[in-house]
Amino acid sequence: MYSEILAHEHERHEKIIETLSKRFTTYGYKRIKTSAFERYDLYSNVRTSINQNEMIKVIDYTGELLVLRPDVTIPLTQELVQMNGSLPEEMRYYYVQEVFRQTFRENEEIGKTQAGVEYFCESSPEADAETIMLACHALRDVGFSDVKIEIGHAGFFNELIADLSLSAELTAELKIIIQAKNVVEIGPFLENLEIDPSVKEVLEQLPFLYGAPETVFERLQNLRVSESVKQAINYLQQTYEIADLYGLKKHIVIDLGLINRMGYYSGIIFQGYVEKFGKPVLMGGRYDSLSEEFGIKRPAIGFACEIDSLVKATAHKELQERFSIDITVLYEESRMKYAIDITNELRERDYRVLSKPMKQTFHSKDSMYTIQLTELVNELTDEEGTTEFADFKELLEMIVSRKGVPEWTI
Repeated sequence: MYSEILAHEHERHEKIIETLSKRFTTYGYKRIKTSAFERYDLYSNVRTSINQNEMIKVIDYTGELLVLRPDVTIPLTQELVQMNGSLPEEMRYYYVQEVFRQTFRENEEIGKTQAGVEYFCESSPEADAETIMLACHALRDVGFSDVKIEIGHAGFFNELIADLSLSAELTAELKIIIQAKNVVEIGPFLENLEIDPSVKEVLEQLPFLYGAPETVFERLQNLRVSESVKQAINYLQQTYEIADLYGLKKHIVIDLGLINRMGYYSGIIFQGYVEKFGKPVLMGGRYDSLSEEFGIKRPAIGFACEIDSLVKATAHKELQERFSIDITVLYEESRMKYAIDITNELRERDYRVLSKPMKQTFHSKDSMYTIQLTELVNELTDEEGTTEFADFKELLEMIVSRKGVPEWTI
């Protein structure tokens, strides 16, 4: 029984990766990978919030200190910067890789699989809105209808506290209070600080700057903020308005108290939630300055899906795709050649196809469609019934017109 549970989880794990990879490619992303081991200095010298104590450290035969990859964005950015020749204006890559971080919680895995995208492009609301659309699209593909994408802006909080001269300890404490939306503690905490009353007012409002976009932007109009904070708000609003054009209105929540733990984020930040799962399954944002630490300015935006979290989130439901096979072709011996031709044509169009002689055992519940080839007739069967077809063109038209297999596979 235990082995069956593990096999089922592995099947869901692989299916989710396959689904996400297919969606990423439809947005023009190409797969890339980075080394499992990186120099310790790569992470210790870069502005990031990866805890040094969380890194899994090893020493190679030369005595150099290495770490098991704790993050994908940093080494990928460095790798692209170090490429010979001039880089194109835009680059789109996706990855499916393990990240490793020492955990101090019982039963929590050190290695976690992430599937994510990195879009190197000039900063613009259009690019950011499209990336947020891809994030939502990917989660819906996995089978979730109730998807929420919380969007904030790293520059909003950073600009608010830029002139406060807070110590690292006080800044960290303030972040915790804001992230927890702790309305009770934020007032007394700010009372002990010597800060401008207008800044204090905005910081006190941060727990309430959460919810429906129209409501949050209306509240922001009544706050006195600096010009740089206004620019962050305007950028966020423009991004939302374009996301709305994608039809994402019901999926978006604005959260100005959103503070991502990765220190390299500088603009739009976001995280994705799905129904009946209490923590984010997707996190990302814009990191326009990270590449400058390697000598070149290459603005970028990206996000990563936590595959293990998605597997757990889908445990209470069936994945959107009920069948492991799209089409099964059953044939009489005299029709073997035609069955092979049909099978090859369908596989060329990325359908998952099995081909079997009719005398073999077959369970129709394993396949979305069943094709039967006999001496007398060619038939296509699914839940809607059985229909005859004359040739491959007519068969393909029938498959596309019915529910189930998506039209983009043709």
